[in-house]
Amino acid sequence: MDSLSKLSLAVLLPAFIVAVAACDPPATQADASPNPSVDASTNPTVDAGAGNPDAATTSDCAKTFTLGGNSSATTVLLTGSFTTPTAWAATVGEGAIAMTLGGADWTVQHTLAPGRHLYKFIVDGTTWIHDAANPDSEDDGFGGFNSVFTCGTTAGACGLPDQFDWRDTVMYFAMVDRFHDSDGSADPVAGASGADGWGNSGQYEGGDLAGVRAKLPYLADLGVTALWLSAPFENRNEGGSAIDPSDLHVYSGYHGYWPSPANINYSDPNNPSPTPQVESRIGSDQDLRNLITDAHGATSANGDGIKVLFDYVMNHVDVNSGLYQAHPDWFVRDGANFALCGPGNLWDDPYWGTRCAFTDYLPPMDMYNPTVRNWSINDAVWWAKEYGIDGYRLDAIKHVPFEWLTDLRTRLNSEFSTPAGNRFYLVGETFDYFNRDLLKSYVQPNTMLDGQFDFPLKRVLCEGVFDPAGNISNVANFMAGNDSYYNTSPSNTAIMTTWIGNHDIPRAIHFADWRFGNCTQGSNTGNGWTGDYGQPSNAEPYERLGVAFAILMTNPGIPLLYYGDEIGLAGGGDPGNRLMMPWNDAQLNAHQIALRGKVRLLARLRGSFKTLGRGNRVTLSSDNDTWVYRMSCGSDPAFPEVIIAINKADSARDVNIPGGTYKEHLNDANFDGGTYSVPARSFAVFTPR
Repeated sequence: MDSLSKLSLAVLLPAFIVAVAACDPPATQADASPNPSVDASTNPTVDAGAGNPDAATTSDCAKTFTLGGNSSATTVLLTGSFTTPTAWAATVGEGAIAMTLGGADWTVQHTLAPGRHLYKFIVDGTTWIHDAANPDSEDDGFGGFNSVFTCGTTAGACGLPDQFDWRDTVMYFAMVDRFHDSDGSADPVAGASGADGWGNSGQYEGGDLAGVRAKLPYLADLGVTALWLSAPFENRNEGGSAIDPSDLHVYSGYHGYWPSPANINYSDPNNPSPTPQVESRIGSDQDLRNLITDAHGATSANGDGIKVLFDYVMNHVDVNSGLYQAHPDWFVRDGANFALCGPGNLWDDPYWGTRCAFTDYLPPMDMYNPTVRNWSINDAVWWAKEYGIDGYRLDAIKHVPFEWLTDLRTRLNSEFSTPAGNRFYLVGETFDYFNRDLLKSYVQPNTMLDGQFDFPLKRVLCEGVFDPAGNISNVANFMAGNDSYYNTSPSNTAIMTTWIGNHDIPRAIHFADWRFGNCTQGSNTGNGWTGDYGQPSNAEPYERLGVAFAILMTNPGIPLLYYGDEIGLAGGGDPGNRLMMPWNDAQLNAHQIALRGKVRLLARLRGSFKTLGRGNRVTLSSDNDTWVYRMSCGSDPAFPEVIIAINKADSARDVNIPGGTYKEHLNDANFDGGTYSVPARSFAVFTPR
């Protein structure tokens, strides 16, 4: 969603170490208090499968669970993500399974469906313990472990290492007009506000598709394996005012969020008339095809080329578009006028939230009308098929009805029967930092979204790492539950897109410098058109931002790089957060170049060590400043274990790394485990040697 639509809406990071170790089963331990995951509605560890949905077979598993060393106990129950009717049932009445004492062991046989299951034992009704005899476990988020049993997964819980998996990717958002100008020319829109001397601009600045194509070697070398392009469709040709009446600037559609389609007839969905057009100000149809072909053929960090996603904007069109002029009855009005989202604060209104207009020159499509909805779905599917892309970022998804989303997924499932990674990846934007249930309501990979941009995680990560009073343990505890919060079943798992910076808020470097005093600051007239947010000259914010990227790139989800964040590019709110990308290293300070090197290291490691994206995390230690965790795919030798240690403090901290023989990548040194001093706001990466 273009931040103009939100004007009326209300790093380097801590040091971290990544270590890849041999299988190191968790120490035997009792979880002193009952597992809070009893309440499946509040504990996201339920159905925590990393899950490759295509690896599961159809055969159930008769599993014998055994607990030794508790012969003096009166009762032992088996509980887990699979108990019914209550997941993590605490009593037999709730669905926990009674075990039988035979000799020194408690046992029970239980049949499980295909998929990945979590379990624990409840001893004498109060003590919850994991299965110490099972080396496959993960952090339960409360200081203990959940044991893991995978039924019928032929390729292992982490899939096949030589097959593309979206969980391995690092996504990069290139706003085409602001990324790279290949020919030094621009095609401005009459009346739009140009650059103000600080680089802030509401005008087309000349970036183009050929420019993105020219920089594909840079992106591939950086470790990027998925490229999100701003919407390349024909956009509004007139300037437009901001929603906020105090903002007197005039904007163009350089960002791609003001689609202006012709009156396209999709009666033959594969041969629309007239043919939909690429925005001429950023290039031609052939430029777009060349870019996608070269991206798919790139030599990438994960060996699978660079996948391509388009931004797709479905809520509205330009009032001057051929489509609107031909079909004004396809758009929602409140009487004679459009109901504006902003002045009446209708953004979350139960009725108008999916019918209001972002501004008066962007009439909202009536997606409750099957004819209108069908036109939109045909349009989205045509662009996807015609250009052979791999996914969509769906703008402002909460402002269209669920029917639109389910219809789109149905068509995509039909038209893309064997997509890369078994998903035509759909990621939605729901701008909400607190309501995870709202985000989750749109996530159902088989029928709706594969994932959303994880706004709540961004807030928690920012608070834990950037806030001087932040506690990194809060990040650890949140993420323990967040990994699987959006899953719908072990075989239908979400893949969220994780991020620390985007195009609708001030640049990430200023959060890392703690300029705003909060982590949910958006764009507004006070921080947008201003030169107050210059490039920091001190090392600390770049280091904090680097640690944030370290956390994102060594955990589940698809980490996002917003163009320029790899160098800590400065800028306030919109449009200050959309400056032209600097390509001359002489324009950068040493801290920017160092940050880019760290981002490159992390992104390329994610492509090489696929445990980072596909594995399960076990916290080994955490406190206010440090967090040490292990990423594991169980005992699968194709996926070496990875240990990450994080230090958010402003001075060095000692952490303990399990014994082993490692290569430490940041300093290109060997390390044999034990105490490791993590420098202030720094990180090291260890892999087995």
